Amino acid sequence: MEKAIIEKIVKASGVSSGELILIHFWGEDTDKYIANRFLEAVVSLGATPILLQQSRSMNKNIFTSAKDSCFNKKYFDLFDTFDAVLDVFTYQPVILGYEIEKDQYRLYHRYMSELFSKLVKLKRFAQIRIPTIENAKESGLESDDYISRMTLAYDVDYVTLRASCEDMVNRYSQSDTIVLHTGENCKLYFEIRGRNWQIDAGDGDLPCGEIYIAPIENKTQGSIFFETLFIEDVGRFENILFEVIDGQIVHSNHEIVNTFLNRLPANEKIVCELGIGMNPNIHSLCGYTLLDEKMAGTFHIAIGANTMFGGKNEASNHIDLVGNGQIEF
Repeated sequence: MEKAIIEKIVKASGVSSGELILIHFWGEDTDKYIANRFLEAVVSLGATPILLQQSRSMNKNIFTSAKDSCFNKKYFDLFDTFDAVLDVFTYQPVILGYEIEKDQYRLYHRYMSELFSKLVKLKRFAQIRIPTIENAKESGLESDDYISRMTLAYDVDYVTLRASCEDMVNRYSQSDTIVLHTGENCKLYFEIRGRNWQIDAGDGDLPCGEIYIAPIENKTQGSIFFETLFIEDVGRFENILFEVIDGQIVHSNHEIVNTFLNRLPANEKIVCELGIGMNPNIHSLCGYTLLDEKMAGTFHIAIGANTMFGGKNEASNHIDLVGNGQIEF
């Protein structure tokens, strides 16, 4: 990733003078130059960076011989001093990638669990997927396509993006009810009274660019149409129509999609989110939700958990469904 894009990302994440920033880097020494660029970008903003590297090969060696006394409370209490974390990964985090003895893996699992319990309590936690061949594997895209799409999505004008998100939130916050128009004569009504719109413009899960809200869980009513619908780990479908009653998706017009829905418990079929994509550097849907839901001009609804952004529906999954439509408020 180019130095100039990293500088834009770090600034957009909210780093300010005097802060103590943890660069939490998931990668091998061959990619450490990327972590160094984040360190340099943090310093240029007057903040102090500290690097914690999570190399799979290094962690294999460490936790093969680690003892119960290693990584105790004194170690984890150190993280209370940080203002924010930039969680930068060149490959999928947490996965060790090596076989080690069961008791040693237990120590590794405990270490990761306690570490993240500290990091998520910091003022800001930004996750940054570096456009690499390894990360492309998780996306389902060809590596060249993934890298080009991700790089372009990162290389956005973050100041303009945040201003656009704030303007949209100011407009939508005047309404208690949102109507989503899709297809021909399909309307989905969301009740949002008492719920707050959230902005993702650089300080959350990157690439960024969306506003979103948790609608009142049992109030969403109507129907919604997707000309093309990607459902993660299920497939791509055309001309899908959903019926929503009392906040729950109850039926679709496609047998495979209905089979998918029927496998879900009731709480994982609740419409838990309405989001609007705002990133102008994402130009087409590709089936990779992280990009699709941020594409300017799209909406997404989600089913499942929403307690992390103001909702009340507890569930084990959060599944985003991205489409095109018009908002009335």
